[in-house]
Amino acid sequence: MIEIYNEILKDIEPSLEDRQNVIEFSNKLIKIIMDYSKSKNINIKCRLVGSMAKNTSLMGKSDIDIFMTFPLSYPEEELKSYGLEFGEYCIKKVGGTSEVRYASHPYTTGLIDGFEVDFVPCYQIKDSSELKSAVDRTILHTDYIQSHMTEEETRQVLLLKKFMTSINTYGANYKVSGFSGYLCELLILKYHSFDRIIEEAANNWHNRYEIDLEEYGTSNNFKDPLIVIDPTDKNRNVAAALSLQKFSEFIIACRNYLSDPKMEYFQNRKIHITREELITEFTKRGTKCYVLSFNVPELPDDVIYPQINKTMNSFIKVSEMYDFRIIENNYYINSDNEARIILEYDNDEVSNIKIHKGPQIKYKENGMNFKNKYSNAYIREDKWISVSERKYKNVPEMVDNIVKKENRSILKLGKNVKDEITGNYSLNTVFEVIDQENPEDYEELFMHIYPDYKLRR
Repeated sequence: MIEIYNEILKDIEPSLEDRQNVIEFSNKLIKIIMDYSKSKNINIKCRLVGSMAKNTSLMGKSDIDIFMTFPLSYPEEELKSYGLEFGEYCIKKVGGTSEVRYASHPYTTGLIDGFEVDFVPCYQIKDSSELKSAVDRTILHTDYIQSHMTEEETRQVLLLKKFMTSINTYGANYKVSGFSGYLCELLILKYHSFDRIIEEAANNWHNRYEIDLEEYGTSNNFKDPLIVIDPTDKNRNVAAALSLQKFSEFIIACRNYLSDPKMEYFQNRKIHITREELITEFTKRGTKCYVLSFNVPELPDDVIYPQINKTMNSFIKVSEMYDFRIIENNYYINSDNEARIILEYDNDEVSNIKIHKGPQIKYKENGMNFKNKYSNAYIREDKWISVSERKYKNVPEMVDNIVKKENRSILKLGKNVKDEITGNYSLNTVFEVIDQENPEDYEELFMHIYPDYKLRR
């Protein structure tokens, strides 16, 4: 396999020249910031961090992370203010375009000469005991990897990242809920090679699997699918963002790969499916599948995706409260920036009446209470029974009513999408959506039916 891996690395490993160009460009930006901060009599340090600094960035993914570290004595508001000012000044100085984004606190992103550069303010900390915000850890992470990882291990990280990318388990953002870059690096430090990780995951990993490189002994504090204690912070699980779904998908992909290792596992898989094939697949299921659609505001993925997920879960809960059983559900944002919440029901209609089962007749007081509550209560064998008319007889009727502004309190909707849902939503069958959807978005509908499709080769 070594020869095959070397061939793969030729396509995914940045050349020494490419890396040197990024390092020199980063140093140029750092000098601009340092000179400007000195002119303002602000005592900061700057350094390149992240995968580029650790030599673990994939080819074409050489985004630049420059961290500006402030003394712990600086008030947080000053750190935020100066951080934004220095980043914007640097971007303007080199003729780039800037945008303010938010993590633990605001930071500036710039598009400069084709590079996306993040300028992030943080505190100068020696260890996690001095931590003031989550971003402060990043320099500790960079230092740890640089001091522990061999050159060959950095190449193994690239293989792991590419494998995970191709099976859609790479990325700790909410949209993917997969493995972060730092997590990949720690896995390589644990197992030393890509092959060993594949074997261990396929044969030994299970829910709540524990890895503790520094033997802190704090794994029992966490209940996540994978527990990897941060070597720089014993009270943090690096794998906290990894969902059980993506953890399981990775294990199955590893088993598939071991049984039949192919180069295809290192190639991005685009699903090509026609309108007719999609219609056939959904028809075979024989379910009642609806899609709730609404526009979403321009917000970062990690802001908008949790809100859509929260909204979907609320619709599921209310549906089942009214006896419409959900058998599958999903959501995505299409190429027109519309949210699509897929609600697949076993049946979309129910009878006119609902049976309420009451207490046994031997419980006199409870029986009287039940009878007082339901005027039409009657006896069936040894139990009280009541029949009431259902509020909703079908799914469209239910959705149309509960999304009204005066009724939506029954739902728990994302704060940035609730008005869009109330004011301008549509509820269609999946077949109507297939006719409306851009063909480039068919993959999302197909993955609803076969969520493990990208794990297969």
